[in-house]
Amino acid sequence: MSNEKKTPKLRFPGFTDAWEQRKFSDIAETRRGLTYKPENITESGGIRVLRSSNINEDTFVFASDDVFVEPTAVKIPLVKNGDILITSANGSSRLVGKHSIVRDLVDNSAVHGGFMILASAKEPEFVNALMGAAWYTKFINTFVAGGNGAIGNLNKSDLDNQNVLIPSIEEQKKIGQFFKSLDKLITLQLRK
Repeated sequence: MSNEKKTPKLRFPGFTDAWEQRKFSDIAETRRGLTYKPENITESGGIRVLRSSNINEDTFVFASDDVFVEPTAVKIPLVKNGDILITSANGSSRLVGKHSIVRDLVDNSAVHGGFMILASAKEPEFVNALMGAAWYTKFINTFVAGGNGAIGNLNKSDLDNQNVLIPSIEEQKKIGQFFKSLDKLITLQLRK
């Protein structure tokens, strides 16, 4: 990307405008997860709590050790398909910052746990792809504290305040669809 023009060298046909610098919070609304008590956990009929185990590399999965809580314990908005699940705290600092788009979730069935951040965006495919870029890795390496037994922690406000370069909504859609198609192709190849 050219620093003067803030324009990538490789573009989809028809897009020539410079990318604009914005805060991450301008393209995604983030929120912290649910904290709950052991007595809130239920064996059946509860709300699934999404945790770092629900992100396998960069893919959203249902985990065999998923925890469910009583619906009355949930005091935050529920997770929706298309939200981006982000690990914000973990005993292993290398897992902090991993992220995935939530897919195949039954409506009104899950909430994100206390060690997670959820990002909601108009163009989640683009935002998730953007989080796979070098700026995000540098951000995680710089801002996540941890090591020597300390729990690595990603601060929501640090993420919200990160400067990112973004194109027009039309180009965001095109980029997001490209990476979604690429992810599907990779998944199909891995299944073979």
